[in-house]
Order: sequence, then structure tokens, then C-alpha cells
Amino acid sequence: MPLARGHFPAARIAHVTGTRHRNIRRTRHRNIRRTRHRNIRRTRHRNIRRTRHRIRRIHASYATAAMASTAVVTGGRGFIASHLLPALVSSGWDVRTCGRRPRPDDLAGEIGYCQVDLADSSADLAPVVDGVSHVFHLAGASSSRSSEDEMFRNNVDATAHLLDAVSAAGVEVVVHMSSTSIYGEDEQLPSPVPETVQPAPSRAYGKAKWQTEQVVWRAVEAGLPAVVLRPVSVHGAGATKLLASAMLDVAIERYAGLGTVVVGPTPVEQRLLHVDDVVAATLYLADHAPARGRAFNLAMPHYPSSHEVAALLADELGLGFEVVDDADCGPSTEERAAARVRMLAEGMTDDILFTPERFRFMRKANRNNRLDLGALLGTGFRLGQTDLKDAVAELGAWYGERRWIL
Repeated sequence: MPLARGHFPAARIAHVTGTRHRNIRRTRHRNIRRTRHRNIRRTRHRNIRRTRHRIRRIHASYATAAMASTAVVTGGRGFIASHLLPALVSSGWDVRTCGRRPRPDDLAGEIGYCQVDLADSSADLAPVVDGVSHVFHLAGASSSRSSEDEMFRNNVDATAHLLDAVSAAGVEVVVHMSSTSIYGEDEQLPSPVPETVQPAPSRAYGKAKWQTEQVVWRAVEAGLPAVVLRPVSVHGAGATKLLASAMLDVAIERYAGLGTVVVGPTPVEQRLLHVDDVVAATLYLADHAPARGRAFNLAMPHYPSSHEVAALLADELGLGFEVVDDADCGPSTEERAAARVRMLAEGMTDDILFTPERFRFMRKANRNNRLDLGALLGTGFRLGQTDLKDAVAELGAWYGERRWIL
């Protein structure tokens, strides 16, 4: 006999009711997990801010010895400079910076500015260096956005021209920001790599940085007081590539509705350093007399794997993490690019570099990855930002608040 409209058998009612209850329970549990995860992140971010303030107070002491000094920071629009400039100002330095473009609107009013192309041999650099005691030379072209010719011009030529002006001005010290890319990846060097080894750069950027260093060392031989710093991949608030690009990759997958970040089976050892430690080491070594005429590797004392880094990024953005057998796993370049376009349309900024290759910087195995930190630690300097989990949490909060990721 046909059932009256709206009438269902008891079994069907039980099935529907059971399904509804299961869905309610799943939704409730999912909401509980999200709330718990959100509360954990808030607590972690609060603790991170407190720790960061404490570390910055310690690091600020590295700069107070030269409170009456005047510094120029080249490459003032760069990532590291964006942290070094306020650190100098807050420690009482008179500060100026320079760049090829007109004065930026967001540059603090107490910072002087010179518009000049350091690589232009006809440019007058006297306004840049006159009356300066400390030169922090951070300017230079990077590998991700420059041709080989641009890298040579804006690293080698610019440094040679600057040091000519510096020598004539009689500054107290030059701190030159080089890179561990000068060690190269093809030729096996002693491990851990000491600063005294003969570099063997294998990529165009590393070659340009090593040629630039040689300009500095010739100036040192002629009597210039200089310190050379060789940092690894630097991360922190405001970074636009490397670890930042990897976080964008995870944010894209979250936006696309993927619940788990998958990576291939082979972990690759990473070397990372927080920008706060780069700034602190720069200030400390600038006025550490025994550092003059020497080079220093800058890196964390431990080397997380690409799996560890990816897992931290996934956890910070609320996703699962899984290692699979397929080395080419994950969404394609086209799928990632399409999701990014939709994110940009919804208000995400395009500040972070998007790389066609997923997790690009974490795929590069380097036989010369491990570095000797004995020279740095022998000066008495100590790193303050060594907890990568906290650093990733800081990045997630900073990028999210500014809509660098969605």
C-alpha cells in the first residue's frame, strides 16, 4: 500500500535521524577543534610577542655603545634594512639611507635620505658618506628578480664605487652584507664550512656576491676597517620570498579547500635565520673591534628538514600534513596560480613572491649546507631567535593581518 505523503518508515526515520546526529557531532567537533586551535594560536602569539620584546631589549644593548654615531644604511628599501633602520633609530643613532628612487613616503621622518645610484660611477656619493662613522652596506640585486648583468652591476660595481667614497671619507667601519651562496653547491667543501675556505660559487648570484666580497677584501688590504657577514636564508615579518613564498603556497592550498599539505618522501635539510638575529649580529659586530677584517657565517645552530618546515607551516594555517611517495605531489602550477588569482581578487596583496615550483626553496639540496659558527660565537654574540615554531606563528599572524595571505 502506498505511503501517505510525508509519511516515512521507521527505519528511514532512524537513518535520517542518525545521519543528522552524526553531522551535528562532526560539526560540533570541528568547531571545537577550530576554536581550540584559534585559542592556542592566540596564546602562542601573545607569548611570542612577550619573548620578542624581551629579546629586542637584549639586542638593543648591542647598539647602545655607539649612540652618538652616525650611520648610513644602503639598500634602505630592502627587507633586512626595514628592520635595521628602526633598530638604529631607537638606539639613538643619527641615520640616513639611500636609494635610486625618490624618498619613500613611509620612511620615518628622522631618517635622512639621498637619492643616488651607487653603481653610477659619475654619481657624487659625498652626501651619502660625509660625516658618517658606520656604513651598513646592504644594497645589491637579488637572484629572484634580477638578470646576471643587473646582479653584477648592482653588487660589484656599486660596492666598488661606494668603497672609493668611503675610503676618502674616513669612516670608522663598514659592515658588508654578503651571502653564504658564495660557497656554492657543486664542489664539496669542508663540513661544517668555515669562513676561511676558498669559495666555489655555482650560481650567478653566488658568483656576483663573491666578486663583490673580493672588492671588499682588496679595500681591507688597503686599510679599510670592514666586517663581512654571510647570512643564510633570512625570514621574519616583511620577508617576501623563501619561507614567505612557502607560507603563501600553504595559504593557497588552504584557500583551494585542501585539508592536508602533502610533500614528497625525501626531506631536504634547510638553513634559516630570523631577521632579528641578523640585525643584532650586525650591530654587535660593527663595534666589536676584533671583528674588523674578518668574515662571519650567520645561521641557526640547527638545521630543520623540509618536512619539519612544511609541517609547521601547515599546522599554523590549520591544515594537516602528510609525507607521500610521489615527489611531484600537490596541486599543479596552473591550479595554484588560478587559486592565487582568486585570492588577489578577494583582496590579498601581491607582496609575497609566487614561485611556479611549489615549495621551491625547500627543494634545493646543498652539499655545503652546514656552516661553522665558531667565529661568530667566539665573539660572545648569542642568537636569540632559534625557535622556528614561534617564528612561523609570528609570520602567520603578521601576513594574515596585512592580507599578504588569506
